[in-house]
Amino acid sequence: MYSLVQDSLSLLHPYDFEEVGQLAALFGLYIWDHIDGKQTRSYASQYKPFPIPHPDEVVFDEDDVSIIVPTVDWDENLPRNLITWLACKPREVIFVTVESQVDALQSALEEAPGVSEAVKDAGTDIQISTVQEANKRTQLCQGISVAKGDVLCLVDDDARWTSDQILRQLLAPFQDEDVGLVGGPIGSHIPEERRDPEVITPWEVAALRIRHRRGPGMAAFYAADRSTNFTVSGLTMLIRAEIVKDPYFQYLFMHDLWNGVRQNTGDDSFITRYVLFQHLLPHRQNSWVSRKQWRLGIQLTPEAEVQTSILADSRFAAQCKRWYRSGLRLRFTCLLYEPGFIQMRETAPYMARKMWGGMFNPILTAIRIYLWCCAWSSFPLIAALLLLYVLYNWVSSLRGFSRQFPYCGSKIWAAVIADNLYLVSDIYSYFTLSVESWSNRSSVQRNGNPILAK
Repeated sequence: MYSLVQDSLSLLHPYDFEEVGQLAALFGLYIWDHIDGKQTRSYASQYKPFPIPHPDEVVFDEDDVSIIVPTVDWDENLPRNLITWLACKPREVIFVTVESQVDALQSALEEAPGVSEAVKDAGTDIQISTVQEANKRTQLCQGISVAKGDVLCLVDDDARWTSDQILRQLLAPFQDEDVGLVGGPIGSHIPEERRDPEVITPWEVAALRIRHRRGPGMAAFYAADRSTNFTVSGLTMLIRAEIVKDPYFQYLFMHDLWNGVRQNTGDDSFITRYVLFQHLLPHRQNSWVSRKQWRLGIQLTPEAEVQTSILADSRFAAQCKRWYRSGLRLRFTCLLYEPGFIQMRETAPYMARKMWGGMFNPILTAIRIYLWCCAWSSFPLIAALLLLYVLYNWVSSLRGFSRQFPYCGSKIWAAVIADNLYLVSDIYSYFTLSVESWSNRSSVQRNGNPILAK
């Protein structure tokens, strides 16, 4: 027995305490990843969707819903998307655009095949409202001010609804009187003709991979503390009209600044943060609405899925940069300012922990790279075995993605790049936090000052 212990110690003898500690730290990071992933899967398995109420018991139905669509420089899919919204028979659809594009929008809707018939079948009122300058938040506030519904459905112009049950599904959470904001699963729409390995672009594959990885997190966050993985998607969100018609909300929404720059995008992040934490704001007494702790309603059913078209070229990179910056600004604001980490933890502890951890991603990434270099230098065999374990899990994930989207196989390398964007995206976002733009809209300057195209 003594000789066995002596032999074991002799194996470690060539290495000093620092080298062994570095290896242990590297293993510790991957053990933490495993534990965190296991917890995420456990929470996700506990998620239960909201039941659909009997028609005689509904609090809100489709006729209580006003759809608000801010739009400029829309693409040819807008009329087809409108038809999918009309299939749910909302009370009204309100488009908000700039004055110079009203005639073009009206012509696009009137001349598109199937739109007139869909409007007639739905019995829905279609309106076009205007603002002077292209700014998404201004456009949303204009639509909110003229909307008549008790529930407002804020919809991006590239949202494609997948069934005529979407409103019924997304209205179900409002049966709970404390639910103020509702969202559902977000998917990516790839037209049939592009589901071809020779046609699909690497940009589309990367976009599919990014959205594919977000889904399980939504269920986990909601099961953990009734929050979401940071933002209810602005692609389609439903909110009680009393919340957003409040002048207090609209003032904060329109005067949301970052480093002195008025925010144009990030509307969905602001709305999510406001609904979850407005009861904690120190100046809450200025609101016309009674203080109340609103909750989210996340309805993750196939019938509630909303899809978005995917940019097939380098514009997707600009879109990603905007998403990452907006997400980082949200984390800074929630953790350090409104409401602050301590108060945030009281309302949404799981969300607070995940946000706090995300703030350290650049540091942890640098530490992980350093520890890998040390491991390869001091323990090459152990490092090789650990690398095999990491690669096995990663390849398994990529194989699952390929099975779900078989037409992506020839460009799976784009999914690999998407998986590793965090190596540069967090650092890039820190250095460009004050850049603000509606980057894929040509009527909005890319330097962050929303103006009409000249």
